[in-house]
Amino acid sequence: MATVSYPLFNVYRSGTWAALQWLVHQQQWREQVVGLLQRRIARDRNALESTLEAWRGAQSWSDFGAATQTVWRDYLIGSAALWQESTAASVQVTGVWANAARDVMQQWQDAFAQLQPGTAAAAGAIGPVGTIDAAQPMREWMAAFERAMSAASSAFGTEAHSHGGQHGR
Repeated sequence: MATVSYPLFNVYRSGTWAALQWLVHQQQWREQVVGLLQRRIARDRNALESTLEAWRGAQSWSDFGAATQTVWRDYLIGSAALWQESTAASVQVTGVWANAARDVMQQWQDAFAQLQPGTAAAAGAIGPVGTIDAAQPMREWMAAFERAMSAASSAFGTEAHSHGGQHGR
């Protein structure tokens, strides 16, 4: 059984796949961010509880100072670990997004190549060669723009030549 290719469907499928892949990656990134946020909240809660415990157990200012130094040390070590993790996650996400963008562009390029007039896939699945020409409106606009620019430059050139000899008189 021969498989029939439908180029327009393939383009639509590629676009939909790209959007869904983007949503999957976005959801994974959100889960990582939520995980880091939960750890940050736990770090802050532990620091507050440790500070409260330091106040409760302190008999003097020096006891309290020694206890808060421990709290700050643990807080900063936890912060550094979170920063390292978030940096690693950012680098990983950047690589994932770059790979996804590359894959999407390749799929779109392959799908749009099937729509090009004159290709075997376009001729067989769409109809006669040249029936789909997505660039036609742009070509018409460019031709009209070129005509307008030519008319404007020739009018300007004629006007400049007619007044050019008048400057010294």
